[in-house]
Order: sequence, then C-alpha cells, then structure tokens
Amino acid sequence: MKPQKTPATAEKLIEIAESLFAEKGFYGTSIRDLADSIAIAKSSLLHHFHTKENLYGAVLKKLADEMTEEVKAVQKQFPNEKKQIFEFVQLLCNNSEKKPNRENIILRELLDNPKRAEKAKKWFFIDYFKGLTDIIKSGQSNGVFKPVSPEIFILQLLGAHRYLIISLPTVKQFFDEKIYRQVLKDHHAELETFVRERLIKK
Repeated sequence: MKPQKTPATAEKLIEIAESLFAEKGFYGTSIRDLADSIAIAKSSLLHHFHTKENLYGAVLKKLADEMTEEVKAVQKQFPNEKKQIFEFVQLLCNNSEKKPNRENIILRELLDNPKRAEKAKKWFFIDYFKGLTDIIKSGQSNGVFKPVSPEIFILQLLGAHRYLIISLPTVKQFFDEKIYRQVLKDHHAELETFVRERLIKK
C-alpha cells in the first residue's frame, strides 16, 4: 500500500528544504542534509517526496505560487497598468530583503537550471512570467506603454534586479549601514527610471 503523506510533515519538509536549497543550492543539498534538518529518517523523507528532485520541485512550486499570487494582487488592487508596473518594482525591492531564501533559490536556479533545462517537465514560474507580460500587453493595448517586446522588457527588468541581489552580500561588506541603505534606495529609483524611460509613453 502506498504510504500516505502527512500534511504537517510535508509542509515542514518544504519549509526546511527551502532554507537548505537557498543556502547550498540543489546540487549542494543532499537527502541526508534534508532528513537530518527535520530529524527524520531518510526513508521517511522519501516516503513523502520519493526523490530530492520532487522535494525541490515542491519548493519551487510554493515560491512560484506565492509570486504569482503577488502579481495577481497587484493587478487587482491597481487597475491602471502604469501603477501596476511601478508597484511591482516596489515589490521586487521589498522582497529582496524580506524574503532572502526566495531570492537565493531563484538566483541559484538561474545558474543551475541550464544543466537540467532540457529534461525539465514543468516550468513552475510560467504563470508568474505570464502575469507580468500580461500587464505590459494590457498597457500597450490601452496606449500607456511603448511597443516594446513584453517578454524582453520583463527579462531585462528582472535581470537588472537579480544582478544587484547577487552583489548585495559583497556590497554590504564594502559600506556602512547608512550607505548600504542608500544603495538599496538608489537601486529602486534606477529600476523606476528604467521603466519610465523604456516603457512609459510620454
């Protein structure tokens, strides 16, 4: 008989796995690391998720679902596409500090994914990416955004943000807290300038 999942345990595993994958990446985290962190046997962990890949997929799905819901909330709260995209920039900057595990996993996934991309059966962030490009397309249809490629624009926006996130641990060592905070503030302003100049119609 196939073992039944215990929701609380499965949720705890995903929570612990998120921290470990953020710290060590997919390839640096072993089943033993995961089992030891929650104080269960490897066999018990595998009863829940069968493979490390399945557990990693559950973590990615959790993050992707959260991010997709955030985009939907922005679209629902702000009916104007211009306000939506600027609110999304604010969200990006806020999450870089409030949700470091998420940011680290995404960055590691961007670096590690080429090794697994051809074998990937599901792209968990498709709905998130589509939600963002839909904002651009809607704004273009309503005449407030320039005729840029929605996909390229979003990739450039996310790429500019991720590049700063990669550098944050080093930047934090270079400067005192006051300057570090100013760097984050200036980064937010630079992203808004990028949006304003590249996307918004005058």
